[in-house]
Amino acid sequence: MSRRELNLRVNGAPVQALVEPRQSLADFLREQCQLTGTHVSCEQGVCGACTVLLDGQPVRSCITLSVACEGREIQTIEGFEDDATMERLRQAFNREHALQCGFCTPGMLISARDIVTRLPGIDENRLRHELAGNLCRCTGYVGIVRAVAANVAESASPASAQALPAAGAFVAFEPLDVGAPEGAARSEAAGPASSGGQTLPGAAQIEESILVQGCDVQRLWRLLEDTKAAATCIPGARIEYFDGRELKGGVRIAFGPIKADFAGTATVARDDTTRRAQIEGTGTDALSRTSASTKISYRVEAESGRPDAARLIIGMDYSVQGPLAQFSRSELVRSLVRQMLREFGRNLEAMASGKSVTPAPAAGLNAFALIWRWLLSLFGGSKGGGERRD
Repeated sequence: MSRRELNLRVNGAPVQALVEPRQSLADFLREQCQLTGTHVSCEQGVCGACTVLLDGQPVRSCITLSVACEGREIQTIEGFEDDATMERLRQAFNREHALQCGFCTPGMLISARDIVTRLPGIDENRLRHELAGNLCRCTGYVGIVRAVAANVAESASPASAQALPAAGAFVAFEPLDVGAPEGAARSEAAGPASSGGQTLPGAAQIEESILVQGCDVQRLWRLLEDTKAAATCIPGARIEYFDGRELKGGVRIAFGPIKADFAGTATVARDDTTRRAQIEGTGTDALSRTSASTKISYRVEAESGRPDAARLIIGMDYSVQGPLAQFSRSELVRSLVRQMLREFGRNLEAMASGKSVTPAPAAGLNAFALIWRWLLSLFGGSKGGGERRD
């Protein structure tokens, strides 16, 4: 693949460089910007050592392509020299013996700063959940939790609390286009689907908008009213019992080598007047003993100028605890959920047209195929490239 020009800002300074399309942001920062404070370990978005801020939000730079950061703002651990919050965290990490080998520390500090500034006053349980995506092999986490907790308590003031998002607000994420077929249901970033209420403690959030063609707003709402039938459109989903409000069922997940079968219960509430609904439930994967909670709010809207189409807007909070929690905030997992929603939309279209629906037995994607299709769509179908250099 030919090199591409990249223009962005790193730690407040403009940077212009030629990069390989396949180069990760982590490698770009380390090799071309000489910012070696960004550490690389797992290269799968799991350990959190490579965490940096992208437009103010923590991301795993090892699974973020540098070319995807065109025009954006990057902040690495070297960019916090004059940051008062980071200085207090550094002092607390030193005081509480929160580091040993130091390899995880840059990413841990950036994640800790995000927690302190975003969630002042949270309790220890929520704090531990927020830190779950950053792994440390040395300390046992006790000192880390004490250090961050001290700063969380210090930042809990009325002024900082006002900066928090309103309860029930959903974060809109830029969708990852993996090449849905032309004319199929399309998913895109959307405005808030929630009508209020508390989000799940420690939850990650996704929001999507699906255009369902060949189906007007009333017909789409009626299709979704049949919860059992609608569930057959979701890859891997099953409903064993539903009485109009309480349901029992599960969903099978397959993400590369990671497989899970979550079984649990949920409650469903619908408002026919506003065409809004909410599903809230919990489930457990018996094999890994991982538990998950989710809160889904959705609404159906007419599509302007399209009497033959309607829009389904879905907002979802999800919280994972247990061995699989380390994957729950990965951007690839978000991409998997978005791909599930696209397939859900395509199956709804098929159901609306009277066709039979046979969804995949498990909600899953081959991770390598997902990344490859993303690259093809990002670079206009180019098939060049080679193996990664060590």
